[in-house]
Amino acid sequence: MLGPEMSYRPSLIIAIVCLVATIGAEAAFLLMLGRSEVNVDSTGMRAGRAMLPASHLGRARALDAVHARRLLGPGLRADAELSLRPWIKTAVQIEVEDDEDPTPYWVVATRRPAELVAALNFVRRAKAEL
Repeated sequence: MLGPEMSYRPSLIIAIVCLVATIGAEAAFLLMLGRSEVNVDSTGMRAGRAMLPASHLGRARALDAVHARRLLGPGLRADAELSLRPWIKTAVQIEVEDDEDPTPYWVVATRRPAELVAALNFVRRAKAEL
């Protein structure tokens, strides 16, 4: 008779600890999955793990939600470089100016497309002046 009575409380505690640990692990995984940094400096642009050198930066244009969806739908080229998050509706399209690179353009999802375009234009102008 003591067996079931003794194991009831520890099982509930173990179940609660396992539930909390599982929820914490899932939350951490989703945060890691959803994180993608976009950095622009004098060497170029980095979106996630991909790098576009400053010498290959072409024209950049901000895309609102409608234009981004159109470009990423029927207008998407299969050889384009994409850095997307489905919950971010705006993006920036960057042309690649490199004859040896088969990638025609990049599409980078961002909540602040105007700021990214301004940063990319600043780097392009700085490289053109050198």
